[in-house]
Amino acid sequence: MSGVVQRAKVLLADPVGLAYRLGAMGGTGSLWSRYGRLSRGAGIAKPYFVLSFDCDTEEDIAVAAPVHRRLRDMGVTPVYAVPGELLKKGEAAYRRILDAGGEFINHGYREHTYFDAARGRHASCFFYDQQTPDAVRRDIEEGDRNLREFFGVVPLGFRTPHFGSYQKPAHLAFLYGVLRRLGYRFSSSTNPVFAFRFGPVFRRHGMVELPVSGMGDRPLRILDSWGCFAAPERRFGPADYQRQGESAARHFAGLGTGILNYYADPSHIHDRPEFFAAVAAWARVARPVTYGQLLAELPA
Repeated sequence: MSGVVQRAKVLLADPVGLAYRLGAMGGTGSLWSRYGRLSRGAGIAKPYFVLSFDCDTEEDIAVAAPVHRRLRDMGVTPVYAVPGELLKKGEAAYRRILDAGGEFINHGYREHTYFDAARGRHASCFFYDQQTPDAVRRDIEEGDRNLREFFGVVPLGFRTPHFGSYQKPAHLAFLYGVLRRLGYRFSSSTNPVFAFRFGPVFRRHGMVELPVSGMGDRPLRILDSWGCFAAPERRFGPADYQRQGESAARHFAGLGTGILNYYADPSHIHDRPEFFAAVAAWARVARPVTYGQLLAELPA
C-alpha cells in the first residue's frame, strides 16, 4: 500500500480529525490558542521539550551513540524506542547509551522495516493495523519482556510502530488496555491533531497519552525526519525542517506552556546541522526532559 493511500485511509477513518485539518487551511491561530488553553487547563505551567528517537533500522545502530553524546553536550537527553530484535543486534551501542543516561521505551519486538534491494533503501512492514489483535498484543508483550529480561529496563511507556496508521478509537482502546495490564504509565502514539483536540497530555481508557508535535506553520502535520532528510521523493527538505522547527519554538515561546514532543530517526539526522539547529531552538524555549522526568513533574 502506498504512503498516499495509507494516509488517505487514516484521514477518512477520523472525520473529526479531518475537520481539524480542513479548518487549519484557513489559518492556525485558533488552533494554537486552543492548544494553549488545553495545556494550561492540564496544569502545565511552562513549556517542556522531549526528544525521542525511533531506531527502526540497523543504520541507526552505528550513529546512535555519537548523536546521543552530541545532544547530551547540548543539555538534551533523548528517549529511545527500539524494536526488540534491533535492540539485540545493537546491544553494545544501546547499552552505552543506557549507561549514559538514555531512557528506553517499548517499541514492540519485531523489526518493522526491511531492506528493499530493488529500491536500494529500507521500506516499512508489520503495520499494527494490518495485524490481528492477538498479534499486536504479543508484539507489545514480547517487546516488554525483551526490555526487562535482556536489557534490564523496566519500561514506563510505549510507542506504536508506524503509529500514524494505528489511530482509530478502537485501535487506541485496545492498545491502552494492553499497556494498562503491563503497568505502563503512558503512550506516545498519536499524531499532532490529538494535541489540539485533547491537549498535549490527556487520559483515555486509564492511560496517559502524549501526542507527538508538528510543524510550526502546519501544526497538524508531523515534523518528520524521513520526510525532510531521507525520502527519495519529498515535499519538504532539510531547510524546511529547521524552519518549521524554529517556527514551532516561537509558537511555544509565545504560549508559555505546552509539550514539544519531537522524534526522529538517528540515521536520518546524525550529520544534519538543520536538525541540531531545530533542537537548539526547542531547548532555548522549553526545559529538556525525558518522558520519565516529564511525568514526575506533571499534575497527577
